[in-house]
Amino acid sequence: MDKINAEVFLKVLETGSFRSAADQLGYTQAGISYIISSMESETGLTFFSREHNGVRLTREGEEILPYIRQLDVCERQFEQTINELNGLSRGTIRVQIFDSISIHWIPGIIQRFHDDYPGIKIELITEEDSTRAEQMVHSGEVDCGFFLTTVKEDIDYFVLKEEGVYAVVSENHPLAMLDKFPISQIGDYPYIAMKYDDHTGMGDIFHKRKIKPNIAFCMDNDYAAMAMAAKGLGYIIFPELLLTNMPKGLKKMEFDVPQKRIISVGTASMATCSKACKKFIEYTREWVKEFDINP
Repeated sequence: MDKINAEVFLKVLETGSFRSAADQLGYTQAGISYIISSMESETGLTFFSREHNGVRLTREGEEILPYIRQLDVCERQFEQTINELNGLSRGTIRVQIFDSISIHWIPGIIQRFHDDYPGIKIELITEEDSTRAEQMVHSGEVDCGFFLTTVKEDIDYFVLKEEGVYAVVSENHPLAMLDKFPISQIGDYPYIAMKYDDHTGMGDIFHKRKIKPNIAFCMDNDYAAMAMAAKGLGYIIFPELLLTNMPKGLKKMEFDVPQKRIISVGTASMATCSKACKKFIEYTREWVKEFDINP
């Protein structure tokens, strides 16, 4: 089984393409194809179905996937242990992130971390679904991650920030003249929903009050949603971080019943995670404290 390459298998699955996997891992497309073919030949199984628009897992590939993930975790833990025995001069940390912190936090955190540990590579994996993010950390698919709302999985985590959640309307919206957005009226006006509302705490504002939102559009791009709202096509509900550089033509409104969400960082176990992972979490906590003081 020396031909089994968990990293390549998972990257092909993630990208759905031999070419994209090759670009991200630094192989040629032919090299990726050869590795997958060698794995299939070694096991006598077909892992991927080749189609005109990419590749997808076969039934056999789906059955082998949990074991490939376990192998990937073990290989990365082995590599990290070797690197730690040689000092924090090299290695890789896999970190799950989501959009708002990827823009406003992650660049600063990584810059500071790399200043002190330039040999540690940080691989970022974006996942907006907070439940899925917790599962990725719990299973070891990533070394650490950032979470929204209440953490449910049995993992070690640290609260980084409690941030406000606001309604954002165009300057000519019927409620823009008010000081605060009446939360009792959230179902009365066209609402621009985001794809991951139910997994980021935004949807809870409606669910807790048993109000059905008047959805005008459903978007998956934050800045596109802001542009739609600026044109008066509906209001949006966004957290404080995303509104740091709010476009013109919009008004941020606090709800008359203030709304908050919690951002945390965590790992499966602080006792057993790599030294590099512990350092990254430590740097993250320190940087966020400074960010709040000097935004």
